[in-house]
Amino acid sequence: MECGKAFSRKSHLRQHQRIHSGEKPYKCSEYGKAFTHRSTFVLPNRSHTGEKPFVCKECGKAFRDRPGFIRHYIIHSGENPCECFECGKVLKHRSYLRWHQQTHTGEKPYECSECGKAFCESAALIHHYVIHTGEKPFECPECGKAFNHRAYLKRHQRIHTGEKPYVCGECGKAFTHCSTFILHKRAHTGEKPFECKECGKAFSNRADLIRHFSIHTGEKPYECTDCGKAFIRRSGLTRHQRIHSGEKPYERIECGKTFCWSTNLIRHSIIHTGEKPYECNECGTASSRSSSLTHHQRMHTERNPASAGEEGRPFTRAQASVNIQELLLGNDLLNVTSEENLLREETSYMASDHSYQRETPQLSSL
Repeated sequence: MECGKAFSRKSHLRQHQRIHSGEKPYKCSEYGKAFTHRSTFVLPNRSHTGEKPFVCKECGKAFRDRPGFIRHYIIHSGENPCECFECGKVLKHRSYLRWHQQTHTGEKPYECSECGKAFCESAALIHHYVIHTGEKPFECPECGKAFNHRAYLKRHQRIHTGEKPYVCGECGKAFTHCSTFILHKRAHTGEKPFECKECGKAFSNRADLIRHFSIHTGEKPYECTDCGKAFIRRSGLTRHQRIHSGEKPYERIECGKTFCWSTNLIRHSIIHTGEKPYECNECGTASSRSSSLTHHQRMHTERNPASAGEEGRPFTRAQASVNIQELLLGNDLLNVTSEENLLREETSYMASDHSYQRETPQLSSL
């Protein structure tokens, strides 16, 4: 007795005991891979031999396994659809209905003999089992990359063909993969199915929820190997490491100056464009920096302290960010002032705002 599990037939017990003994009597002559059970050996082996023993008598189409054949035969049988009494979903075949109902009952009768993972359908178990065999029979003729399922190969081949079969009905944008198409559609619908159990905040995709959840756990899994500083997100670590490496990937084409972060490039670009997004609500004087506007507005508040309410406050970062985004989207970034004006603007800025690194409009990228 290894685990105490009981079986109705002796043959089933013998099959089960191979999990404990490690015996794998069924060996693939093509790759030399061994299997514990005959059923798991036969199906993958058919991908080598091309054998398709299940033939449709109506149209002659052949299939590698029985579930595939049954699913196909419904086309010819015209069998009456079956309705799920739990959710009202209509299915073409009674066997489909039984599989579907397992989603409500939680029943998973098909168990992987290698790892114990259970599935509602035998087809799902077969699909899963390839992970253990390591078999990748579907090879891309363009680049040679191999896949364990035909569907994965088809999806990969779109990289070579440029095919984008998923088209958004709202904006016409096309996508290579269904998953990215679904994420895009949520931008139009506003759907956010992934909700944080701690605070109730919702997200359109699972990755954003996982990143958000680290705020509650306090976990900072991304640690800098140079100084030990830790970050919640990998992108934060990547930006930080530029301090150590000296990498400056953001370059201003007009003058060749480079920067570690995109926000610094945006700040610098204002020198070239002459844009002054920070405007005083009192007198209309405009500034290229929020700190310069704050300094200017002190003159108004000192002269008239009673007016230092809403009208005396500087623009917020969000307001400034909108102005800068309009600047960038309008291609004003490409307009370059004359060399004389550029020098005058930069000299003026350095005199009025010595705190170059302080308050900055935040943009994620150019």
